[in-house]
Amino acid sequence: MIVFKLNRVFFLGLAQALVFLLLTSPCYAGPYRDSAHGDADEGVHRLVPGVASPGPYITGNCAHCHEQHASMGGQEPVPQASGPSPFALFAPPFDSTQPFAPYQMEDVFCFYCHSGASSIQRSASLMENYDYSRNFGGLTGGPINILEAFNQPLAGLSASYHNLYDIWNHSQKFGFFKSSSTPCSACHNAHRARQNREYPQNSDFTAISLPTDHESLWGDDAGETMATYNGEYEHPLYAGPSGGREPAGLGAALADGSQVPDYNRFCLGCHAEQVYSSTLSRQIPRIDWSTTGGESYSAGDKHGRNTYTSEILIQAPYDSAMGINRGFVLSCLDCHEPHGAPNTYLIRRGVNGSALMGQVQGNAADNSMGYLCRQCHKDDGAQYGGATNSWRYVHHDSPEAPYTAMRCATCHPMGGAMGGGGGGTQPPIGCGYCHGHGMTIDASTPGTLPNGKTIPAPIGGARKSF
Repeated sequence: MIVFKLNRVFFLGLAQALVFLLLTSPCYAGPYRDSAHGDADEGVHRLVPGVASPGPYITGNCAHCHEQHASMGGQEPVPQASGPSPFALFAPPFDSTQPFAPYQMEDVFCFYCHSGASSIQRSASLMENYDYSRNFGGLTGGPINILEAFNQPLAGLSASYHNLYDIWNHSQKFGFFKSSSTPCSACHNAHRARQNREYPQNSDFTAISLPTDHESLWGDDAGETMATYNGEYEHPLYAGPSGGREPAGLGAALADGSQVPDYNRFCLGCHAEQVYSSTLSRQIPRIDWSTTGGESYSAGDKHGRNTYTSEILIQAPYDSAMGINRGFVLSCLDCHEPHGAPNTYLIRRGVNGSALMGQVQGNAADNSMGYLCRQCHKDDGAQYGGATNSWRYVHHDSPEAPYTAMRCATCHPMGGAMGGGGGGTQPPIGCGYCHGHGMTIDASTPGTLPNGKTIPAPIGGARKSF
C-alpha cells in the first residue's frame, strides 16, 4: 500500500511537470515547429485582454489557436461565437453565409491574425504578408496583409479576389476537407506552411500544400518545382532595384526553375476542370497547360507546353532564347495573384519587371487586356514607336500576321474613336473576343461582334489564341 501511494504521488508529479514543460518551454514538435505558425520566435502569439505579455504560453504554442479548456493564464476569454468552435479553435473557421467580398475579420478564422492593425497577433509587424508582385516580383506598395489582399481597393469594378465561398464549396471533394474547414486550408496546411516572405528564393519555405496531399508541403522537393519543365521555364524579370529575375532578384545564372514551386500543377488541381465562379456567375474555362498539338482544336494553351507555330514579337527575357526554344511554359503566378488583385481575373499589378500601365477591366469589348500582354509581347509602341497598347502591327502588318490584305471594314466599325460619325479611323476589336484560356479562333469564333460583323478565319484557317 505504501509503495502504491508513493508511485501514485510520483506519477502525478511527473505528469504535472511534463504539462508545465509543454506549456512554458520550447520543444521540438516535428513539422509544426518548422512551420511559420509554430516558429518559436515569430510564430502565433495571441493577444488576450487581461493576460500580460509574454503570457502563459510561448510563441508558437498550439494554445494560441486552439483552446484546450478555453483558458489562458487562469482567465477565460469569452468565446468569439459565445460557444465552442470546430477543431477547438477560439473562433468559427468560416462563415459560409458570406458568399462575396468584402470580407470582415470574423468571416474567416485566419483573418483574426492576418489582418494588419486589427490583428490579435502580438507583434503585428510580423504579420505583414505582401502580394506576389511585391514579395517575389519586386514592386513597391500593394496590400500588406491577407485580408487586405482579398479586399483590394474597389476604386474600379475590376478588382478581383479568389472567392472564399467557392473555394470552400469546391474543396469538399477532397478527403481531408470538412464542411467546418476554413477555405484557406484548401491550399495551406496551417501546421506545415512555412514563411516564404523571408526566404523568397528558397522553395523549401513554401507555404502551400496540394489539396490531394494535404499533409505535405508542395514545392520543397526537386520534382515539385518549375525545374521539372527541363529548361522550358524562363524566369520573368524582377522589378526591384537589384534587377535580375524573379523570385526576388535572383541572378540569371541561377534561374533554372528550382527556386519556384510548380504552381501550374498546384493550381490545376482545381482548374484542370471547369470551376463555377459565383462572383462572375459563370463557369471558369478549364485550363490545359500540358497538351501539345499546335493549332489543333484539342491542343492546350500556348502559354503552357503547346509551343507557338509562327513568328511572334516578344520582349526580354523571352526574346533571347527564341532561336533555341520555340516557346516557354509560364507559371500561373507569373501573371496572377493567388489571393486578390487590383485587376480583373486576379491579374498581377506588375508583370515581367514593371507595373502594368493601365488597369485590366475584363470587358471583352475593350483592349485593356493588352496592358498585361504588352509586358511580354511587343505592342506597336515597342515595335516601331507607335501607340502604347495598340496592336495593328502584330495583327495586320507583321510577316506572320493573321489578318492581311483585307479591307478594315470587314471587321472594324469605321470612323470616330468609338466607331461612329465618320473620320476613317478603326477602333480596335476587344482582346476578349479572340484571346483567352482554351480559345481557338476560326471562321465561327468569335462569331458576331457588337457591331454586327463577323471576323473571318485567320490565315491558316484556325489558330490557338492563348
